[in-house]
Amino acid sequence: MGMIAEYLMIDKETLNKLTNLDNEDLTNEIFEIEESQKFSFFDIDKIWDALHCFLTGVSASEPIEDDKLSEAIVGIHTFIEEDDDADFISYTKNEELAEIIKVLENIDFESLSASFDPIILKKKKIYPSGIWKENKESLLEEFKDALGEILSFYKQALKDEHHVVVSIL
Repeated sequence: MGMIAEYLMIDKETLNKLTNLDNEDLTNEIFEIEESQKFSFFDIDKIWDALHCFLTGVSASEPIEDDKLSEAIVGIHTFIEEDDDADFISYTKNEELAEIIKVLENIDFESLSASFDPIILKKKKIYPSGIWKENKESLLEEFKDALGEILSFYKQALKDEHHVVVSIL
């Protein structure tokens, strides 16, 4: 198995409910919401850290405050900040999605791809270990597909007036 990044749309009522939960209850509630299929969700599997590094130059374990590319991958607000052992679950409010969408739409993927060297993933100890061994073109295709999915998902969430929860579990 391994840690995968999942993106979940939720309404205001659900967000309010989640903000009052402790780590274990929050994680369980996220799984229950997904199982209920009440809201749309998808995952980008284990590519989240490598994609974050591709876009920002750093690991997702070091999110960049006020950087829309970083926030697109890992969200903006963490549910549980005081506990270093807590699962990584964050959210982005609906009114914050438009700026992220604009930045995602303006990515110069070709320029990023031309300067990308998979060895950087090894040097920066990017998750999952060994991802840098993959074929560069295959990695770039995975990045492009994941970005397309994230962009489409965020556009739909904005349209539906939903917030987005990002969980990396």
